[in-house]
Amino acid sequence: MAIFLSAGMFAFSAWMYLETGDWVAMIFALGSLAYGGYFVSGLKCQRSD
Repeated sequence: MAIFLSAGMFAFSAWMYLETGDWVAMIFALGSLAYGGYFVSGLKCQRSD
C-alpha cells in the first residue's frame, strides 16, 4: 500500500513541477521516490529471510 501511495505522490509532484516549475514540487517528488525505494528495499529484505 505504501509503495502505491508513494508512486502516486511522485506522479503528482512531478506533474506539479512540470506545470509550475516550482522547486518545492521537485523536492517532494524526490522525497516520495526515496520513500518508495525505502519500502521496496524493505520488501526485498523480508523475502530473503
